[in-house]
Amino acid sequence: MHVMVDPTITPGSAPEPIRILMIEDNAGDVYLVEKALQQRQIRYELTRYVDGEQAIRALATDDGIVPDLILLDLNLPRREGFDVLRTIRGKPALVGVPVGVLTSSAAARDRHRIALLGVERYIHKPATLEEFIDQVGHAIEDLLANHP
Repeated sequence: MHVMVDPTITPGSAPEPIRILMIEDNAGDVYLVEKALQQRQIRYELTRYVDGEQAIRALATDDGIVPDLILLDLNLPRREGFDVLRTIRGKPALVGVPVGVLTSSAAARDRHRIALLGVERYIHKPATLEEFIDQVGHAIEDLLANHP
């Protein structure tokens, strides 16, 4: 687990940062998500798990702070994103937490499977850096706005 905090956050400043749980093995994608958040001036605290097994173990044992948003990649090492998603949906403390699946998969089968598991947003990873930052930032804003 890696915890990253937006460098613009100063202790004692208000409002509270958005708590984001991200399950993503690609450090470049995490960097771009952080850029999208910073560009939109969203204050955040990001906890990252780098593979499905690590995320499932942590979710099974962690009854601590509930995140405001979960971002999940489908193509993860050790356990696929669908396994992680089933774990998230089976945890009562996470009921109501919006989940965005951030993936390179464009398969209709994957979209159908995540819809059945109640994912609020399917975010296809855009090809260019600018599109990634813009589209992912917009999706995050929508997820946060629609789930107070």
